[in-house]
Amino acid sequence: MKRLLGRALLAALVVTLAVACSSATRVAYNNAPLAAAWVVDDWFDLHDGQRDWVKERIVRFLAWHRASELPEYERLLQDAAARSATRITEDDARRIFREMRTLYHRAMRKAIPDMADFLLLAHPEQVAHLERKFAEDNARVIKEGVKGTPPERREARAKRFIERFEDWTGRLSAAQRDLVRARVEAMEDLTDEWLGDRRFRQAETLALMRARPPREAMIAGLTRILIDTDSWRRPEYAAKLRGRDEQAIAMLAALDATLTAEQRAKLHRKLGGYAADVAYLMVAN
Repeated sequence: MKRLLGRALLAALVVTLAVACSSATRVAYNNAPLAAAWVVDDWFDLHDGQRDWVKERIVRFLAWHRASELPEYERLLQDAAARSATRITEDDARRIFREMRTLYHRAMRKAIPDMADFLLLAHPEQVAHLERKFAEDNARVIKEGVKGTPPERREARAKRFIERFEDWTGRLSAAQRDLVRARVEAMEDLTDEWLGDRRFRQAETLALMRARPPREAMIAGLTRILIDTDSWRRPEYAAKLRGRDEQAIAMLAALDATLTAEQRAKLHRKLGGYAADVAYLMVAN
């Protein structure tokens, strides 16, 4: 559910950092209401004017995000670009990660009242439609992400990390790839626990929709599910997630220390390009 609502109501955040081409970033951000309405329609089978309602709320959210949040994104990206020109340390990476999470949670808190309003408008058949979509998506995730032996899954995870790094730095050397593989090898496979966590969120969301509580209770329930995860998540799993984040941060810093001048220049240009995109979006309509 977190991924679903995040994609739909926070599309503006995602496209800011997920699209490499400057013109594509601007087009995606400015067309986020249409894209978000399409995502919500796919998951809920909208009708009776609901699509227009969703688009209107997304437009309102995007206006807030442009005015209040994009300046923070520009500042963070400019800072990351400046540090990437020389060296990104573990402390730098940890701080950037923490600030990005803070921005995400702030946007989620802004969006949750609209999420609550929408879920309270949903018809019973839409709740059933969402339940089927959850089941289909879980089956797809299991088929695509939980196949193969443990070593094969680790190699697949390492490949994904390498591809993501190379998108920012260009092709990694053999030694750099080995560094990533070794770091990924040390990471515990949390797939089973992640799937359980995912199913819990889905079940809690469906239960909220069927209960149709007062609006404030719906807002509180969504906040608990999507943001205040430590209030219900098993402490052992929460600790594992924090440990995995630290491992990823350490890997990023270790890899950064090995970057060539050419790789560092590409990373610097890319981060600077994103900062320029955000600066443009702050004044463009």
